[in-house]
Amino acid sequence: MVELVWNNPKIHRIQIELPRNPLKNLNIYVLQTPERSLVIDTGFNDPACHEVLWAGLEELKLNLSSTALFLTHFHADHIGLVWDFVERGVPVYMGKREYEYTKTINAEDIVGGMNEAFSQEGFPGGLQLRHLGESKGRLEIPRTGFPVNVIEDGEDLPLGDLKVRTICTPGHTPGHTVLYLPEQQLLFTGDHILFDITPNISIWPSVPHSLADYLESLKMVRKIPVRQSFPAHREAGEDIYQRIDQLLEHHRCRLDEIRQTVIDHPGITAYETAGLIHWSLRGLSWEMFPYNQRWFAMAETLAHLYYLVDAGRIVRDESGEFVRYYCWQ
Repeated sequence: MVELVWNNPKIHRIQIELPRNPLKNLNIYVLQTPERSLVIDTGFNDPACHEVLWAGLEELKLNLSSTALFLTHFHADHIGLVWDFVERGVPVYMGKREYEYTKTINAEDIVGGMNEAFSQEGFPGGLQLRHLGESKGRLEIPRTGFPVNVIEDGEDLPLGDLKVRTICTPGHTPGHTVLYLPEQQLLFTGDHILFDITPNISIWPSVPHSLADYLESLKMVRKIPVRQSFPAHREAGEDIYQRIDQLLEHHRCRLDEIRQTVIDHPGITAYETAGLIHWSLRGLSWEMFPYNQRWFAMAETLAHLYYLVDAGRIVRDESGEFVRYYCWQ
């Protein structure tokens, strides 16, 4: 489905449904000027996403010889079809911090590093294997080696007279980047700010403070004048500042909840902690969680535990078979 979501400059949304995925949909944005066009993200590397994306681009009669592609971050639902554009001669742009991270450590190394950490934190090995078998993000990542034009934080994309500025917002991924039109005060938020769901904040190999990075990125974006925002999933809300405040409060409450769980259960593992805190997944118990969702919940729990340890609010004991957490009140 192609929808005009802004008139000057013309911005269309191609909405790709994601059946049996809690994200529900993916929004691909196409920004068009008389001289140049910009596509923001691609969808998964699968036939259904390919069909919807290219039907939408054909409906818009996009001239690929004057089109560029920007990738907000390295998750499979955002870069999966990148080779479709490369093979058609479309230049690809990505923020420098995200590109350098993914160049240094590939997708398999990221999953391997996280699974090693999960094992130390009490996550059952059998569930890790089931996650690997179910993970759409892992199975539908594009092949490596696609060419990228690297953009510095704060640099404008080459779109003629239209200013489209990159802003690095680490947290959801190590170098997640949003796009901002300063003259129109429009913001393409990627997965940094979503309105119907909270972005997943995970641990990352060689990234010590992903949650702290995310909270700082939210506070930084809150200082930018924004008339309208365009999120990568579901629908946009009317007030981005209210949503940022809600996200900050969500993580404050989550940190308090996890710390209280550690107080109530001294010596608890991260996996046990994840099973005791509240998750919004249609009322399913922890035991009923799909394996893939349990993996993401574990990653987010660890990001919050690491934050609490860094802040001196809980302590981490690595002396036993599994890492355990305590709180000395």
